[in-house]
Amino acid sequence: MQTVLILIALATFAYVLAHYVVEHLQARFLVTGGVEYLVLGLLIGPHMAWGSALSAQTLQDLQPIMTLVIGGVGLLLGLRANFRALLFRDDGASHLAATVFLASIAAVGAGTWLLLRTPFIGSFEPHDVMAGAWVLAASAAVTSPAALDLVQRRFNAHGRLTNMLEGAMRAGQLLGIVGFGVVFCVFHDPVPGYEGWDYANWLLITVVVGGGLGLLFRAFIGDDADDPDHVFLAMLGIIVFATGAAYTLELSPMLVNLVLGMVLANIARCADDIVDAMERLRRPVGLMLLVLAGALWQPIPWTGWIVAATYVLLRLTAQLLGGWAASVSLDGVPRDIGRGLLSQGEVAVAMVVSYRIVFEGPVVDIVFTAVLVGVVFSELTSARQIKALLIDGGDIQRDDPGTRGDAPIVGPGDFPTDREPPALPTAPAPEPGA
Repeated sequence: MQTVLILIALATFAYVLAHYVVEHLQARFLVTGGVEYLVLGLLIGPHMAWGSALSAQTLQDLQPIMTLVIGGVGLLLGLRANFRALLFRDDGASHLAATVFLASIAAVGAGTWLLLRTPFIGSFEPHDVMAGAWVLAASAAVTSPAALDLVQRRFNAHGRLTNMLEGAMRAGQLLGIVGFGVVFCVFHDPVPGYEGWDYANWLLITVVVGGGLGLLFRAFIGDDADDPDHVFLAMLGIIVFATGAAYTLELSPMLVNLVLGMVLANIARCADDIVDAMERLRRPVGLMLLVLAGALWQPIPWTGWIVAATYVLLRLTAQLLGGWAASVSLDGVPRDIGRGLLSQGEVAVAMVVSYRIVFEGPVVDIVFTAVLVGVVFSELTSARQIKALLIDGGDIQRDDPGTRGDAPIVGPGDFPTDREPPALPTAPAPEPGA
């Protein structure tokens, strides 16, 4: 009961913080939300000197809830993965996503693997170094559409470049989760009676479990989704069941639920209704995930911060190089399109939280910190980069101010506000007697 009350209090405080503080900061500085929840979790975590609201034992007790939240992230993304829409896109979004994904895997994976093997950083087990570098690479490949959504709302951005970025971001999330799920298969602990199984066997089991549960719950939900509450409760039960199966088999709950959601999205006639019903779960899931991620952080040696800084630089380089390489074969695409794919968001956080629940050791602490630093950096800077890219590409018109609530957005750098507009010419007054 104490744990439940703590979670309710956290959710209430975070809701008030988001609506009365963060929205003002977003409007003033053009940053996406999320960093404030990480800071909140850090402040109430067990490693603050002045005391904590969430002890280490409480966090241990909350691990099943964390796993459910992570599974919910995978399911929400899977429900939006329509194969027909992904395979038959002709705007280059899939090509862009695949190129950036490969660049991130190569640059971040290889770079961090070499760095973690350096004696100056620490003496780690090769097994742990390989797993940590793989997680860093998979998280670097993920791009969140939150910053793009913010720019679209604020500046009415629309056009080919905006659509390409959105499609590439969503495809990149799917590729990143698949890459991350492979970590659980490659480094799966031996199971009595199945010692000869390798990563291919466990990957096949992951797909079979997710796909089989998708077919099962497709028959359970049916084609009629007139009652959103019924669909919502049914999907909550699906998340619990699928995540429990993944937890029992020591597989990735994100990948199992992703496959489940993709099956439902492509064979259920009421897929759109399911997505609408599950939208009410998206914000609470993301809020709880970020708070818990901040609370799970553990101090690392100063050499670990070198890894974190290197991770940020390598990811930035990979996004820019991957975007450039993709633009070479795409007509009319700017060479610097990679700067529109810098945002990471909640999916990367879900990856490292899942990684921390399953793996242990000093490498885990360093990888966890590096990804959180990367998320904070990207969320503070990505929206401005997207805005500048879309202005250069013509998807944002300077005479189209958008809205900030109900008021037009006018600020430094957006419109000339230091002088009065020129007066319009007027017709001469008629002469008397005319």
